[in-house]
Amino acid sequence: MSLQKRLFIAVDPDLIITNKISDLITNLKNGFPAKGFRFVSRQNLHLTLLFLGETDVCLIPDISKKLDAVCQKFSEFDLTFKGLGAFPNKRKPRVLWLGVSDPEPVTALANAVIRSAGSTPDSGKSRFSPHLTLARVSDEWRKPSSDVFSGIFSTHGDVSLGTTRVREVILYQSVLQPGGPRYTALSRHSLQKLC
Repeated sequence: MSLQKRLFIAVDPDLIITNKISDLITNLKNGFPAKGFRFVSRQNLHLTLLFLGETDVCLIPDISKKLDAVCQKFSEFDLTFKGLGAFPNKRKPRVLWLGVSDPEPVTALANAVIRSAGSTPDSGKSRFSPHLTLARVSDEWRKPSSDVFSGIFSTHGDVSLGTTRVREVILYQSVLQPGGPRYTALSRHSLQKLC
């Protein structure tokens, strides 16, 4: 049996935006305290381009090589984080997320990453929808809490946290632990620098 690692490919916000997102999470925790939310820890904030799941470790060098090739075709770009949303919907969300205001550059990058992995951008569960996960909502808490969700969206729905420069794509390993996942960067792949 081969050794497997749980992998995903992502971009990270810069330190200034990470701090702003962390402050937003603190405001959500304080303004809407509830046991049903599992908020993402500061060190785990990222925007996933592709979740690979359990992957044979022998494939990691090939994945990294493909990411290098993809990143050579893309220049650095700005990504503005704006607006709260939820999957599957705002009335009974499973995931609370922060959106982006200009999704075209990150969507093009994600689609190229998806194709490099041997998939098609629209195959699988759903189309790529750029977002940064803020919290997951437990199933037992979703039904009785629609007032809380409507309060969150009316208070913070139009939040605008600013712009980060996307300079690299990161291949991460995710290790699931009782206190939450631990992410480790396995490789970093630079986009082309802007002149």
